[in-house]
Amino acid sequence: MKKILAMLLAGCMMFSLAACGERETVPAKEEVSKEEYIQAIIDEMDAAEKAGQLIMADFRNNADGTGMTVLSEEAKEALSEYYIGGVILFAENLDTKEQTQQLTYDLQAAAHLPLFIGIDEEGGLVSRLNKSNIEHEIFPPAAEMEDVSWAGTSIGSTLGELGINVDFAPVADVNTNPDNPVIGTRAFSSDPQAAASKAAEFISALQKMGVSACAKHFPGHGDTAMDSHLGETYVEHDMERLRSVEFVPFEQAITAGTDFIMAGHIKTPNATTDGLPATLSAEMLGILRNDLGYDGIIITDAMNMGAIVDQYGSGESAVMAVQAGVDLVLMPANLGEAAEALTDAIEKEEIPAERVNAALWHILSLKYDKGLL
Repeated sequence: MKKILAMLLAGCMMFSLAACGERETVPAKEEVSKEEYIQAIIDEMDAAEKAGQLIMADFRNNADGTGMTVLSEEAKEALSEYYIGGVILFAENLDTKEQTQQLTYDLQAAAHLPLFIGIDEEGGLVSRLNKSNIEHEIFPPAAEMEDVSWAGTSIGSTLGELGINVDFAPVADVNTNPDNPVIGTRAFSSDPQAAASKAAEFISALQKMGVSACAKHFPGHGDTAMDSHLGETYVEHDMERLRSVEFVPFEQAITAGTDFIMAGHIKTPNATTDGLPATLSAEMLGILRNDLGYDGIIITDAMNMGAIVDQYGSGESAVMAVQAGVDLVLMPANLGEAAEALTDAIEKEEIPAERVNAALWHILSLKYDKGLL
């Protein structure tokens, strides 16, 4: 990525989001403060560029159904047309180390601004690397990890070498429901303090390797009887219980400095009044921001899951999520619909400008800190 930026800067001492010289330009990074640099980038963006930065897309397969292990023309065009801010990879995108490095390089080269490139690498069953030909250390699920710090270090090292800069881990849920169909041993413990300390340990180790952690799935998916991939999912506890159990690992994740927190598609009818899943709930996300004091990136769980698509369109849900306080919309079911709806909502200020700018600041500030910008 540094090579790409160096090439851009070599060709134009000042660079813009469009071609050099076509628009007002952003000053060279070393000439101004971080705040001035980021604000200059935001000031240069039109509504479509702002909308694109708020989306993390997936390009899992080619048009013929094969895994996209080489950047396709369709993906390249989508990155350019919609100004996408991030991409999540899956097992279908991975083959060898060299192939994955080339893919992440090509993804970055095709983007208007450097990308967050993420993956689900928890260990256990949720490991994309385990389905590839990439040499890596194999870890058990979180509940069975003996050395959590080493797991974070090793996974971070491997992902960093591949050009992947975000890991959608650790699971910060408390596994209090033995009949939970989706969490189980993905969580570190059924005890909130044990789950909290291990999640924080994983986060610290992973991020020391330069890969951002993402604590998931706020407000807590550990005591649900339904899988949000399939449909509506509820946690029936009141706020007092959530604060004493479900929120505890997320508070520790915040203390550990987690770069991302993932909001789950989880309704909390006895704790909030809006009847919405946390992903779309200004009430619940306000608790995360204001009560728990989180100032990093809030990303949605995948927006193509049943809990969302059964009730909302891709554009509608993307706009609702950002209005509620989300910074990044992950995997909208229809990328074009989501991008166009966000662009339209930004232009019409259906999403207030201060909300859009806050999201962009969270995103660009982390990209700056990670050396991407």
